[in-house]
Amino acid sequence: MGFWGMCVSELKPWKHVSSRTLYRRERVVVREDLLELPGGQERPYAVLQLGGGAGVVPLTAHDEVILVRQYRHVTRGFCWEIPGGGIQPGESPEEAAQRELREEAGCRAGRLRRLGGFWPNNAYLDEVIHVYLAEDLVSDPLPADQDEQLERRAFPFQEALAMAQDDRITCGLTKLAILWAAVATRAPGLFSSGAPSAGGK
Repeated sequence: MGFWGMCVSELKPWKHVSSRTLYRRERVVVREDLLELPGGQERPYAVLQLGGGAGVVPLTAHDEVILVRQYRHVTRGFCWEIPGGGIQPGESPEEAAQRELREEAGCRAGRLRRLGGFWPNNAYLDEVIHVYLAEDLVSDPLPADQDEQLERRAFPFQEALAMAQDDRITCGLTKLAILWAAVATRAPGLFSSGAPSAGGK
């Protein structure tokens, strides 16, 4: 046994015993799982369950990124973000990305490239977000959700990239998506065309 602690072979997964729903509203579910730890003891574990989501980086022919600005209650402020939202029942991640793009940016992608998927917080949040790069954009708007009031603006890509790095953009999804888009478009040799799936969702 070295400085770095246990070998991977010594780690054991927790066992799921049961689950119960504490709260449900639309797509938001708070559940409590009962888990059996490797030592045999049981403990309750709270999980916020949102399901799947999709985010999309709209890249124009003029090398601009379309971002939307809206009020976010948790931060008590307005935030610049990429179009995105929850995946509806029966919808694929690609279909959700196109729908959100049409609702929030007012356009459809002629080319939609998957950049990757990730768990925003794999400790307590049961959600996988799939991220796409949208190119060859054409006007094809859909009505926005009733509770969405959006400002839409196109930023030069380099400015959007700077905003993601200097915290003018505070949304974690948007930060990661723009950085992924930078790798995909500025250093394509470093980016796999078959981006891995997150958690099989």
